[in-house]
Amino acid sequence: MSTVFEGKLRRVGNSMAVIIPKGVLDETGAREGDVVKLSVPIPKQKRSAAIKKMAGTDAHSKPFVRDKSDRL
Repeated sequence: MSTVFEGKLRRVGNSMAVIIPKGVLDETGAREGDVVKLSVPIPKQKRSAAIKKMAGTDAHSKPFVRDKSDRL
């Protein structure tokens, strides 16, 4: 099960860390050293550009060329 919350980014040396509220830690049983998965939303404008680049439809992409002619 996942828990959605808002965390705060803080600088730690040359890196950034996410501050997880104590209530979330208590609820999930997460402790120091545990591995957690984060999902960071991509702003809509950047998401559209990334999708166009993956699809090969942006201004800087080469046209799509099929690698193998025997595959559909």
